[in-house]
This record gives sequence, structure tokens and C-alpha cells, in this order.
Amino acid sequence: MKVGVTFDLRADYGIAEDSLIFSDFCQPDEIGYMQRAIERNGYEADMIGNMYKLRDRIKEGTLDCDIILVCDEGISSRNREAIVPALLELNDIPYVGSDAYAMALSQNKYHTKLIAEALGIRCPKGIYVEYKNGGEINEDKIMKKLSDEGLSFPLLVKPNEEGYSMGVYLVKDKEKLFEAIRSDFGYYHEPVLVEEFIGGKETFVAMIGTGDGAYTLPVGQITNFDGTDIEFYSVEAKRFDYTLYSKANLPAENCKKMEENALKLYRHLGCRDFGRVDFRLDENGDPVLIEITPRPGLSEEGPYEICAKALGKTYDDILKEIIDTAALRYGIKG
Repeated sequence: MKVGVTFDLRADYGIAEDSLIFSDFCQPDEIGYMQRAIERNGYEADMIGNMYKLRDRIKEGTLDCDIILVCDEGISSRNREAIVPALLELNDIPYVGSDAYAMALSQNKYHTKLIAEALGIRCPKGIYVEYKNGGEINEDKIMKKLSDEGLSFPLLVKPNEEGYSMGVYLVKDKEKLFEAIRSDFGYYHEPVLVEEFIGGKETFVAMIGTGDGAYTLPVGQITNFDGTDIEFYSVEAKRFDYTLYSKANLPAENCKKMEENALKLYRHLGCRDFGRVDFRLDENGDPVLIEITPRPGLSEEGPYEICAKALGKTYDDILKEIIDTAALRYGIKG
């Protein structure tokens, strides 16, 4: 079986390697690690590149892969993560990962939050601040909304349609709150969420499979290198590896609740093959949903590899399982 891989590099878009404004692209060594794992599993790897390179290959008739592993993020549109799945569906090309609808919907944090709450999954309290008139801000109106929701500092400010903690600020006073909102409006030109800060452990649930066949890997956690809880998972911490992934050391009932909620949301959105749901634990140890990522990174020593080890599996094992579960849906034999 020939497996094509779509991915983005900062160089594709002329973005500096140290940029924190647009940070959710692959690292070159991450792509090499994935390619070697695909080949060790006995498949041929075709490292295609970004959505523009995929488009050109389709137009030229030079794309001869059996299935495409979709790992790109896209750029310049709130639909960016949905573009490649839609393009592949349009051309009847099998692919690994969630479809365009699940990708576009999950990109909108506010809409995802509404669905999660309707499913009975606890989310942080917060308000939605529209981007309009070039980023106009009514400070009194925002403060009234926060008061009506019973929210007080510290608060989190985050762009509604970004990932990788880009534009996420922990603010502790009114001045910093509006500074953060203005910054996000200026860089991303989209609505922002202002939410209560959940100060406990940062945890995640990685999943493999589709529908009733989906299952969770052991719950993972993100800590400082000394094992202490991180204040919040910032873009700097993600980009420069300031933190440590490990299997969570939590009571079984807490893990079970996170696993159940993760699968409930994953299945309801129709996610496929692999995905990750992130939680924060409150002061009582109860999980609060942060977000769902239907296209999580498959990096070396990342969430999937760390949690796979807890089951006695390797990165190669997990990557093969992700590819094979998609191939099975299309009736493709390896």
C-alpha cells in the first residue's frame, strides 16, 4: 500500500521558524520520523506536502497513492483544516482522518462548546466576543457580560478559530484583558472567547478508530519537567518543548469520565481514525473540556507515542493501526 502524507512547513508560507503567531505547522524532523515509521510498517511513503502541492499533483495526474494520511493544517481561512478532506472527497481519493464537516466544525471552539454542553459535557464558563468593525471593542459591554456570567480574574483569552494555543493569554486584570483581546483581533481578525481559568491538571485523551469501534489510549497528562502542574499550556511551552507528556496518575473514576466524554464528543462529531480531546481538572479533580482536535500531531514522544507505551505498543504500532482503520473503511488491503 502506498501512503501519501499531506503536511505544512513554515517555509511553505514564508513564516519564520521562531514565529509564535502562526505555530501549528509540522517540524521537518517530525515528518522524517513519520515517514520512517510508515516504511518500517512495510508501506511505501509519499511525503506530498501542503494543500497546494496536493492540488497540483491531482491536476497533473501524478498522485498515485492508495490512501492519504492528512496531517496538514492549512492557512488563511477558518475552513483551512477542511480543505484537504473536501478536495480528496471531490476526487474520490481515500484518506485517513476526519471529514471536512468534522474538521470545520471543530475549528470553531464556540460551536463545539455548544455541542459539548448539549451532550452534558462540562465546559468552562465564558463569553463570546464578536470581531466586527475592524476589531472595535466595547469595554463596558464586555465587563458587563463577564459580570452577568459570574466570572472574575484570572481569565483565559483565546481566538475562536485557532489551535496550538496560538493567541491564548492568561490575564489577571482588566488592563491585560483588553490588551489580549486587541492583540488577537489584530493578528487573527476573528472572534475571541474569554473563559474562566481552570487551574488544575492539564490532561488529554487520545483516540483511535471510528464510530463504535473507536477506543481510547490511557489518559495522559502534561506537566513541567519536575512533574509539577503547569499553570497553563502556552504556545511557548508547546513550541519550545517546555513540558513533559506522561501517563496520568489519577483515580480510575476521573480517567473513566474523561474517556467517556471524549468518545461521546468524538463520535457525535463523526470524527474518524484518530483524534484527541483535552481537559483541565478543577479543584475537585473533575474534568472540564478544553477542546477536541480531530487532527492531532503524531510527533515523536508526543501524546500518542507516550500513551501507546503504557499499552506496550510502539509509535509504529499506533501509526499502522491509524492507517489500517481508515484503509478498512475503504476496503483497501495493505
